[in-house]
Amino acid sequence: MEIEFTGRQVKISKATRDSAQEGITRVGRILGPLTAASCILHEERHLLLVELHLQSRRHRLVAQGSSTTQAAAMRLALEHAESQALRFRDRLRSRKRKPAAVQAVDAVLAEKQTSRTKTRPTDAVKPVTKRVRALALIPRGRRTETEPHLRSAAEAVLPKPVTIEQAVKKAESEDRDLLIFRSMDGTQFVLHRQRDGHMAMVAIG
Repeated sequence: MEIEFTGRQVKISKATRDSAQEGITRVGRILGPLTAASCILHEERHLLLVELHLQSRRHRLVAQGSSTTQAAAMRLALEHAESQALRFRDRLRSRKRKPAAVQAVDAVLAEKQTSRTKTRPTDAVKPVTKRVRALALIPRGRRTETEPHLRSAAEAVLPKPVTIEQAVKKAESEDRDLLIFRSMDGTQFVLHRQRDGHMAMVAIG
């Protein structure tokens, strides 16, 4: 990876360049292949400041470090860049670990929350009840059910609020065909198995 070095009234030593090359390569292994990388070193009062600008296909970060020597300033800037890259990777992995149903319902809830925030009190003439339906198929590895199953209302309703992930896991572990529950924010959801064996989720608000 070719790095663009810029020294503003400061001569960048070979050791500093080598350190930057090694550290930026390490950050690139975390972020993925870098498409652009630049290092700017300048002096401010009695301190040397290093700025790193790194761009990958999915993320762009800017890291800084300052010290009385080039080596120490570069080390701090690289540590800052690596910390940012690790946080971005962890966020990306946590999103990928969420089930498809949870991601779909999260998007619906976020859209509802945004619309409520944007609505002004003068715009609301009278309350209107809307039904928001978010269907998300949850693939199952078990056999396909072709016949409907009946379950009483008392057995199908969870008495306590649970998270969406907990409800999905409960329906799977107990092999339920119907599950009605409320999330932590009070939104009601219905999980039911379709004839093809997949589970469908309906959010009612």
